[in-house]
Amino acid sequence: MKSTLIPELKYLDAATAPAAATLVSVALPTLSPTVVASPLKRALLNGVISLAGKKLVFHYLRTPARIRQAAKQVQLLRETYYGELQVRKIACVAGRYYQEFQKPGWPSPAFTSYLATTLNRLVPFRPDQNTLQMVFMAITKKCPLACEHCFEWDALNQREKLSLANLRTMVANFQSRGVTHIFFSGGEPMVRINDMLEVLRTAKSGTDFWVFTSGFNFTPANAQWLRQAGLTGVSISLDHHEAARHNAFRGSADAYQQAIQAVVNAKEAGLVVALTLCATQAFTTAENLMAYAMMARQLGVTFIHVLEPRAVGHYAQQEVDLSPAQIKLLDEFYLKLNYSGDYHDWPIVHYYGYHQRRMGCSGGADRFLYVDTDGDMHACPFCQKKSGSAFSASFDEALGAVKQGGCHQFPASAI
Repeated sequence: MKSTLIPELKYLDAATAPAAATLVSVALPTLSPTVVASPLKRALLNGVISLAGKKLVFHYLRTPARIRQAAKQVQLLRETYYGELQVRKIACVAGRYYQEFQKPGWPSPAFTSYLATTLNRLVPFRPDQNTLQMVFMAITKKCPLACEHCFEWDALNQREKLSLANLRTMVANFQSRGVTHIFFSGGEPMVRINDMLEVLRTAKSGTDFWVFTSGFNFTPANAQWLRQAGLTGVSISLDHHEAARHNAFRGSADAYQQAIQAVVNAKEAGLVVALTLCATQAFTTAENLMAYAMMARQLGVTFIHVLEPRAVGHYAQQEVDLSPAQIKLLDEFYLKLNYSGDYHDWPIVHYYGYHQRRMGCSGGADRFLYVDTDGDMHACPFCQKKSGSAFSASFDEALGAVKQGGCHQFPASAI
């Protein structure tokens, strides 16, 4: 593992730092890439995955008329979501191949289940009408940081409500509805490492499990135990390529180093690694975005997960929305990194806002929802309105309430 030195501004208050702040050196490791560089290998792998999908269509639909109907619907969905763009990037981690952040790797039971749910949505072939595929589950109120953008700010470090039994029940409820992605968040979910391990060990197959973490407590041993218990990936919050600015954003002098070390530990354990970036007004410039991408490439991560700030939680009643020019910059960043030939071996960018503005929100239990630190379901982490418990006997009623409420700002596409 190589390392290079990158400049760090030596201060913690990024907003008020002097222009001539002292520069110090921070070691940034150079880790092995996961995104496939060879054009031929990428084409072959994407072709194999496409063929696997077509075989599943034949398996589930069987009749020529239904297969033709599915082909038309899939093409319409692809055009709605991507336009004229074509997914070419692909990454390999621990024997599985990943094209997109929200899509399970192939081959796996989760991949098969994901495609079956998507297909059933377009051309129904089974009695259930389940369309939910992803759940973001906040499993703890505890967190050692004080992050500038935290959407669970008002709940932080209060008495825990969710027991291990509650967590198991919620996971079982969502798995029984065909959910293929469950993301553990918080607070800081790594404070409940032992409970996460127990949940992973008792969960059924067919679901990819991820952890959203700041890097806190993501030690080499914990990374290995999580991987052995069934964790697929980890999304590590890293909100700036400059250490001091990330530390200021997170309210901790150790946040940057913990995040970088978590990347190292996760990759050594064979986990898929994403970096999650909250692209704030202060951060979102073309220079910062490309510097961040270069850092992510050097770290060998698979995904860059870009989030826009929202005026909820710690940001409540603040003017944090990006300008139209900044949103355009994020669109261009997403398109350049994913579809330009100059960046074919750079990390895959997932920018949900790009698609949300074009085909509506897929939250509100349409494709995903959020469960808060009390176990109550919401449309998403940023559209919070309690709709009922995810571990009570009234689970189906609460799930229906979330879906009925939907998203008013970005109505979902019918496809």
